[in-house]
Parts: sequence; C-alpha cells; structure tokens
Amino acid sequence: MIKQLLCEDLSRQYALEGRGAKRAGVAGILCRLFHPRFLPIVLCRASRSCMKAGIPILPRMLAGLNLFFFGLEVTPSCEIGPGIFFPHTVGTVIGALRLGSNVTVFHGVTLGARELDMHFDPRKRPVVGDNVTLGTGCKILGGILIGNNAIVGANAVVVHSVEAFARVKAPQSVVKLQEDQ
Repeated sequence: MIKQLLCEDLSRQYALEGRGAKRAGVAGILCRLFHPRFLPIVLCRASRSCMKAGIPILPRMLAGLNLFFFGLEVTPSCEIGPGIFFPHTVGTVIGALRLGSNVTVFHGVTLGARELDMHFDPRKRPVVGDNVTLGTGCKILGGILIGNNAIVGANAVVVHSVEAFARVKAPQSVVKLQEDQ
C-alpha cells in the first residue's frame, strides 16, 4: 500500500513539473528519495503505516524527523490520499482527520481543532476533499469539510464547511496611513 501511494505521489510531482503522465516506479522513488519535496511525503507515509501496523514509538519518531528537518508537522492519525504535494513545507501543521487525493498544501498552512484536543477527537478535525488547494498561511479549524476542487486562498481562516468548487479568500484589510504634517 505505501509503495502504491508513493508511486502516485511521485507521479503527481512529475506531472506538476511538466513531465506529462510519467508513471513513477520503485526506481523513481529511490532516485527521488532525498528530494526536499518528496522525502517529507515519504516520512508522512511511513509514519502513518507504522501507526496502522501498531508499531510503538516509530510513528512519532518519523513525524518528529519531518518536523525537525522540514518544519512539517503531520499527525500519523491523518489519512492522506494519493497525490499529496507540499511545494514548501516550513511552518505547516496537518492535524486533519483526512486529506483527499491530489491535495496541494502550501507553506504555513494549519489544519486542526479549534480548541485544545490532545487525544485527536475525529469530530473536532477537518476533512479535506479531493483536488483541493490550500494557499499559503491558511487556517482550517474544527470539524468541518472542505469540498472537492475547492481553493482556500492565502491567509484565509476557515471555521465553517466549504462547498465543492468554492473559492475562499482572506478578508482584505485596508490601512489608511496618516499623512505627513
């Protein structure tokens, strides 16, 4: 299962790089293993697989490596569909229940509960649909659903569910500068 997911993740990276519909295999995974846009995904996948297999300590260790080396905090409890892409990882926190297929997560994104949730209550965690783009610095908080093909813009704060194909943008603030005397 992890091999198939990594192949699909890498195939999506190839497509985003303009390589067309090139299918990734084990050789491609090994060649790309230490790439800064691929290794964080490998660590996420390995952490989740170890958690599902009931291996103690290792899921948190792998998640900790991701945080230490890439600034990417992903809970092993989050189910991530194939084709995940992190263009830049620093400052990103993934505490969602589920991310669908072909989700793009830019840096500084936070997905998680609205209040302190040390035991990972699934009812308090967001679910992100397929083909969703999460813009730089956006925050998605609470037990809400982000529908398929939605785009959440940079710095948007989302606390209510978003319909499929919706576009969410951050509120704009205008600051009037005082004129020089």
